[in-house]
Amino acid sequence: MRAPHACPPLLSAFALLAALSACGQRPAPAPTAPAAGALRVSLIPTTDPGKMLRENQPLVDLLSKAAGQPVTLTIPTNYAAVVEALVNDQLDVAHLGGFTYVQARKRAGVVPLVQRDRDQQFHSLFITQPGSPIQNLADLKGHSFAFGDVNSTSGHLMPEYYLRQEKVDPEVIAKALYTGGHDATLLAVANGKVDAGALDEQVFQRLTSEGKVDPAKVRVFWTTPPFFDYVWVARKGVDPKVAEAIAQAFLSLDASKPEHQPILAVFSAKKYVRADDASYEKLREAATSAGLLR
Repeated sequence: MRAPHACPPLLSAFALLAALSACGQRPAPAPTAPAAGALRVSLIPTTDPGKMLRENQPLVDLLSKAAGQPVTLTIPTNYAAVVEALVNDQLDVAHLGGFTYVQARKRAGVVPLVQRDRDQQFHSLFITQPGSPIQNLADLKGHSFAFGDVNSTSGHLMPEYYLRQEKVDPEVIAKALYTGGHDATLLAVANGKVDAGALDEQVFQRLTSEGKVDPAKVRVFWTTPPFFDYVWVARKGVDPKVAEAIAQAFLSLDASKPEHQPILAVFSAKKYVRADDASYEKLREAATSAGLLR
């Protein structure tokens, strides 16, 4: 069993800053103090936190109306910060990846609420450059490889799990770089900073379809089997009536209603369904076998 990652290697500051600059990303704004009596909501930073904050104002409005109280939205610069905030009762509602969910469930007893229907059949994509000799996982031997955030389900945990399942050269994992985010991984591969990488399928689809990353510069060479991923949760001590109101707000989202479309679009969602803890057993097993679940 491998010891938990304490300080994973990162892309060089120059390479990563250049990649982020190419996508027009900016540092996240300084957090503001929550309003008195506000419902504290947070999301793991799947892409640039500042951009995510700007895009999610319609969500803030929806949840504030549903809960009947102001909502303060925060998005930190790494996944672990959201888990720690839940553990320390500094958040009420959060959007987590599968891996951060099983961490928060074990450490803080969070309650799963809802998830997109696509989160029950999620995938990670393995990408490389179009002219690369890499055609399958075995071909990764001798090549540089990038994960995203060490606590990411689709950017690290499940890609590493399947690399081990397929008995890929262990050096690929041992020497892997950690870019800190799905968008940074995509840019690192597209710009030739690394030979290959793994990332969230929805981020790949969104950034390439929107032209943020030239789809001609990347090629998907392997897709994982499906697994459960993102989920909205409530802190264990949140009033059950408030938690249910939040769940109902998501379940009522309708793609045919113009006022709901911006919220669904930000999350690449068509609809939301109920989530349950039992669905994450496979992720727990993967995280435990990798020595990552404490």
